[in-house]
Amino acid sequence: MQKTILALALVLMACTSRPPVAPQPDGARTAIDVKYVGVPTIRVYAEASDVAPVVTTYGYTETVSILARKGDWVEIRTVDGSGWSHAADLISGQEVKAILDSTTPRFLTPPVAIPDSKARGEIVLQAKVNTDGDVVQVWTTSNTTGSKRLEEANSAALQQAKFYPIVQKGQRLSFTYAYEVTY
Repeated sequence: MQKTILALALVLMACTSRPPVAPQPDGARTAIDVKYVGVPTIRVYAEASDVAPVVTTYGYTETVSILARKGDWVEIRTVDGSGWSHAADLISGQEVKAILDSTTPRFLTPPVAIPDSKARGEIVLQAKVNTDGDVVQVWTTSNTTGSKRLEEANSAALQQAKFYPIVQKGQRLSFTYAYEVTY
């Protein structure tokens, strides 16, 4: 009788206990979401902090796997494990599709407005933009304001602007942008 109870207890324990689960290495964790980089370059930090060391970076529209969320931060899978980035720097698949289908330049950082309540007319500038979205050259097409000071100030402001890169067929493109300021 005691042997039967002991055997029954062992069978019952075996049926209700779970086998031990081996811990998985960081790279084998299941992603909870997939997002895309929505800024020219995203930094991936060792910890959820802007002062932590940067472990890697990803470029505009690259795919990243999200492993966890922590406030405004997301844990991203990397080649060597994982790291943390700002969730706001990531976009959805629909957003990236709209970006990739568009060849319209968009400002990441627009030029600072140069006010002048007395000026009348228009300044038209052209900007050569590299594949990273940096303005590398600015020249004036027309200036009907008659103000060289306004022309130079608007040119300097456009030089400091930053564009989202334009991506076509997986390749970033350089482009020329016409910038008009009306007074």
